[in-house]
Formats: sequence, structure tokens, C-alpha cells
Amino acid sequence: MVGTRSVGKPRAGTVPSGGPTVALAVALLVLAGCGNQPVDAATPTVVASGAAFDAGRAALVLTAFDQADSAASVSGDVQTLRTQEVSPSLDVSIAAIRRAEYNQRPQPAFQHVNPAFAVPPGEPACFLATATLRLTGAELAPTDLSQFVRDADGRWKLSHNVQVTQPALVTARGIAGRPATAGGTAVDETSRRALAAELFARTTGASTGNRALVASSPLLDGQFAGGWEVYQQQLAGAGARVARTLDRAEWSDCAVTVPEGTVTFLTVYATDTLSPAPGGPATVTMVPQSPDMVSTGKRAPVTGKRIRVTRVETFLLLVPAQATGTSVLGLNDTALTVTTG
Repeated sequence: MVGTRSVGKPRAGTVPSGGPTVALAVALLVLAGCGNQPVDAATPTVVASGAAFDAGRAALVLTAFDQADSAASVSGDVQTLRTQEVSPSLDVSIAAIRRAEYNQRPQPAFQHVNPAFAVPPGEPACFLATATLRLTGAELAPTDLSQFVRDADGRWKLSHNVQVTQPALVTARGIAGRPATAGGTAVDETSRRALAAELFARTTGASTGNRALVASSPLLDGQFAGGWEVYQQQLAGAGARVARTLDRAEWSDCAVTVPEGTVTFLTVYATDTLSPAPGGPATVTMVPQSPDMVSTGKRAPVTGKRIRVTRVETFLLLVPAQATGTSVLGLNDTALTVTTG
């Protein structure tokens, strides 16, 4: 679950070998603790049957998750990860394991401390948590924000996780003690559609014509879109080109209102299609060391008249009341599949 995630440009795999890439070290959340102290995962507190689901019970969920998922991440145990996570976080975690195997370097163990929670009233189907992430052997301790959802069997699993940018730390911690609400209705449908379209366009340095809808972001407009430009240049040098299409957009189950607006997750599923440029070779090739090939576990070159890379991009957003000026608090991106056609 912990690992380097592709965050910037669409690394749909580069035709040239060893081309420059942009990556952001992002660690998925597993949270241990409540208040200002970590909870000891070996001695969870017993909760009385019928007690309301509150921050204390959320902390127990996170503690159990921390213990199981950290061990699975270190050992590369995908089957155990599947018992702890669902997509899109599961997709990111599996890709992190593949990258660790490729680099022959295990992922570090992790623990979250100083958590804060946003829990819906009653018996919720989801809740939000933010905390400081401790990584074994690492000096820096980033902050991330996650969503956990309850499946049909009543088990809690991680569904979304994004590392929070430094300027957004106060906003992330601002969810503490606030009631979460249904994410799909926290932002009106017109705004949801417009935001999904604009964010998707901005990943390639374009815009829907309403650039003011999403505030300028070094992460989105610099690293992500800047990486796309570099990627196109790499492909052009090999006689190829790439186009990105939006497949679907999904909003998270939970959201939370803070003084500045609504904090929520948006997940975008997209497809990058590589093809020969006019006058170029008849086929395109992705080499095994391409970041997207590594993330999808491909160990042999892939060649075809067209290569399609499906990917998932998760955005953590702060949406003001009128949507205009929406801030990107963090994001991650990873390839899901590489196919020819």
C-alpha cells in the first residue's frame, strides 16, 4: 500500500527507453490512533455493542487496518491487500508493490499518528480520516487524507487516499470532528460535471475554456501537465503520438464541509492511446522500463499499431460554495492496464 505513485504526467509508457519521468512519493493511509497519541494495534480497545460509530470506533478500524495493510505492503502480499482495500486505492497499492518488486526494494512499514476524523451521523457507510504518516527509515512524515467504506459484509476497507500538499495541511486538519456527508450530493451535479471536465483537460495542459473553475496548481498544472508535455516530446522523437480520453468520473461516498468549502475526492478513469505519427514507423512500442509498464507488471516489450493504457487519477479537492476557484489539495495517478488494439 505504501510506495511511490505516479503523479504527474500521464506516464502511459514511453517509447524511448530511460526517458525522464516525474514521480511523487505518496504513501497510502493506514491510521493508528486518535487524539494526539498513536493507538497500539496489538491492544485495541473493546467497544460496547450498539455504541454509536464515532471517532473512537473509527480509530479502531484504522488501527486494525494499519497493522494488516502495512505488513501486506512490506511483504508484497496482494491477497491480503484485497481484504483491506478497494479501488481506486487498491489499484494504486498493487502498482506500488509491482514497482517495489521491479526495483528489488521492499516498501517501508508505516503507521499514522495524530489522526482527525469526519464521521457521518448514525451508522455510516463511510468516513474520512487524515493523519501524519510515519514511514520506517524515512525522515519526512507527510500528511494524507483517506476515505474508508463499509462493504456488503460490514467490513471497513480503504477506498481513497491522497497525500496532502504542504499549503493544504490546515484545510485537511480542519475536518476534525465535523460530520461527513454524502459525497455525491455535496457538490451540485452541474458543478461536478464541469469540474471533472476541467480537471481532466488540465492533466494535458488544456482547458475547457473555464480555467478559473480550478485554481492554478503547481501539482496539476506544473508536474502533471508539464509531464504530459515532456511525454509527448519523447513520443514525437520516436515517431509516435498519444491522445487521452475521459472514460468516466466518480465522486467519493463521503465529503465534509469546512469553512473554505467542501473537501471531497474525485476519481477520473482515462485511456491514453499511443499510435504512429504521420510518416513515422508502422507500430509503436512500450519498453519494460517504462513507468506504466512497471506499474502494470509487464516484463516484456509491447508492440502494436495502437497501444492503450488505462489509468486512474484521484484528486482531493476543496470546492468553494460556487465551485469557481476549486483547489487541488493533492492527487495521484497510476496505470491499470496496457493492451494493444
